[in-house]
Amino acid sequence: MFRKAYLGASISLLAITSAVQAQEAPEGGLEEIVVTAQKREQNLQQVPVSVTALSAEAIANKGITQFENLAQVAPGLTITQGTQRTGNSINLRGIGTSVFSIGVEPAVSVVVDDVPILNQGQAFSTLTDIERIEVLRGPQGTLFGKNASAGVVNIVTRTPTETFSGRIAASATTDEEYRVEAGISGPLGENVGFRINGFYSDFRGYVKNLATGNYLGADESWGIRGKLVADLSDSVKVTISAEHSETDGNSTPRTVLSFAPGATVFGASLATNLGTIKAGPGNYLLNQNYDGVAKGESTNVSGRISIDLGSVDLISITSYQKWGLDTQDDVEQLNLPVFGSATGLVQSSPYDTKNVTQELRLVSTAPGPFQYILGAFFSSGETDRSFDRGPSGPLLSKWVSNAGTKTCAAFAQGTYDLAATTHLDAGIRYNHEKIDVSFQRLNVPATQPANNAICLAVCTGNASDDAITGKIALRQDVAERVMVYASFATGYKGQGYDVSSGFTPARAANPVKPETSHTYEIGFKSRFLDNRVQFNLTGFWTDYKNFQSQSAVVQPDQSIQFQLNNVGKLRTRGIELELQTKPTRELSFDLAGTWMDAIITEYPLANCNTIQTTDPICFDIDGSGPGTARAQNLAGKRLPNAPKFMFNASAMYDIFMDSMPFDGFVTLDYRYQSRVNFDLFQNPLYFQKAYGVLNGSIGVRQRDDQYRVTLFVNNLFDKNFASNVGGLVGGPATAVNQVLSRNSRRYFGIRANYNF
Repeated sequence: MFRKAYLGASISLLAITSAVQAQEAPEGGLEEIVVTAQKREQNLQQVPVSVTALSAEAIANKGITQFENLAQVAPGLTITQGTQRTGNSINLRGIGTSVFSIGVEPAVSVVVDDVPILNQGQAFSTLTDIERIEVLRGPQGTLFGKNASAGVVNIVTRTPTETFSGRIAASATTDEEYRVEAGISGPLGENVGFRINGFYSDFRGYVKNLATGNYLGADESWGIRGKLVADLSDSVKVTISAEHSETDGNSTPRTVLSFAPGATVFGASLATNLGTIKAGPGNYLLNQNYDGVAKGESTNVSGRISIDLGSVDLISITSYQKWGLDTQDDVEQLNLPVFGSATGLVQSSPYDTKNVTQELRLVSTAPGPFQYILGAFFSSGETDRSFDRGPSGPLLSKWVSNAGTKTCAAFAQGTYDLAATTHLDAGIRYNHEKIDVSFQRLNVPATQPANNAICLAVCTGNASDDAITGKIALRQDVAERVMVYASFATGYKGQGYDVSSGFTPARAANPVKPETSHTYEIGFKSRFLDNRVQFNLTGFWTDYKNFQSQSAVVQPDQSIQFQLNNVGKLRTRGIELELQTKPTRELSFDLAGTWMDAIITEYPLANCNTIQTTDPICFDIDGSGPGTARAQNLAGKRLPNAPKFMFNASAMYDIFMDSMPFDGFVTLDYRYQSRVNFDLFQNPLYFQKAYGVLNGSIGVRQRDDQYRVTLFVNNLFDKNFASNVGGLVGGPATAVNQVLSRNSRRYFGIRANYNF
């Protein structure tokens, strides 16, 4: 079965020097990297998982201040951006979940200090006071549960220090972002430590709206986090964490990429609205009468109790999270009247999410040939969402909804040393889930369907499901610091409700089917040349069944209806490679990349895309001629935003100046990815061609790292690229929009850090 993993080549060169509790290596050599992504401390080179780990120093050096920046440094990770963070998608090995529905959870789990978030939009926030970030590729359901079928992003914040210390950091950029962060940490008594950190950030935005004179993509945010750790006795440790953050901004901008002469949007001339704006990949201007709103608020509280019972530790983790986002967007992107409204169409949609989790773990600590983890997990979450699009016209829609989920699970994972150099890892998880939904449409259409077919009265639904997932891996130490492994794992993502404007009683009675996967993986991990070179190689093959994916379907009234589909079957396969070197005391070099083949293997009756008009590509389902339902067979087509090839290359050169109280450094980071299409239905207009981006920095630092000053540049050669491409609402099939990220433009900046 591992022959499959060999045949499918996805190269991921993971090599980012980061470390969880890194230990000093021999002079001039690489650090030993210890990760906790499998819920116990393990040397990265002994873990049978494909992992990228980023230390606090690596995060600072690369300027990673927002979650979406991780796509620049973690091969195999891509992010598809929507106009609001609730429409963003996190993808690993080509697999993610891009949905607006509150009734569907993501395929990539984001975990912060052992607490999984419920709504994918919660992840897209400021990263501050981070100890490390670990990106695990492939199904991780045994330890992390049902919404980790494609992988996990594990974020760990810093803990209190044993002596009093503090940190102040500030940065400014040429595109007018100003950021300051400060924190203090230390003991409160003999057995109690604390840590408090806060930040404030103000960003002007990066795409100008000519109608208002403002910039879209603007964001003003602040947050504070506190952590208290107390040793109640020699065997009992308690950690209490609390954080609160708020953000006030506007929509992620969409600009016009291309359109045909004479194109109209709801009857209004697109060329007239654009005026002097030139459509294209370098278009950072728009002309719409509303900037949009994106106001968010987040509160998280968690408690961790660790009890040493002798040969095992009992760990309890309890959390409560509350997250809200108020969004408003200009629907048609015009500065012209639409349907009799001078301000056009505005779409508002507040979200309100609450989630409670409880996890218990028994972790073996006694030495011996058998090590294990036993655990139980419970969560109860719900999300409210209301929606209002108007004020008039055929797209008028107003509704309220609620989606809830309750999960109970039990899991176990163990390692047994079959011999001194042969190790068997195995795990299993049982998951039981209940979901429910309620939906009511508040606007009454001119023609009312019979039998409450559009939920003018409240429509409700509930369902439950049970699943068992597991993993088994065989590891062989073939020499000192050289290990090979082979593994098999299953993944599961629960069923979900397609909550959108087209919700019906039929949707309430028939949730989308669960998504399942089987992954085969082989790997080689090594260090050699006196610990100066690390070389890791991973091959994988994953088959998905009933993959959950959202797609846009144009309705007869020119509105776009987002529908959740079960794609029949998928396959993603490839080889992942890591190369990390430190040939001299001054120079270090990392290379990381991914070549993968992520395709649909079975989807015989998929919707046609908006520009397909002829057979045999887009055929009549029943063969009865024009006017009937049409479909296409997507077997063999690539998945959306799944580049065939990605790689990162970075180099750092330290300039040791013995006669000075400080040293210098220079860094270069280059990222490349191949062409992608953003449409599940393969619209040839919705693509981003291959591109590469070069970042760099130069700076000085005191030898004990008390202070550091860095001058940096993002996207040195000003290479423009889109993070999403799609159609204009109300426009012709040939009119194309793009979402441009901030990092698709060049800007310069300065960062300064002072530690005491």
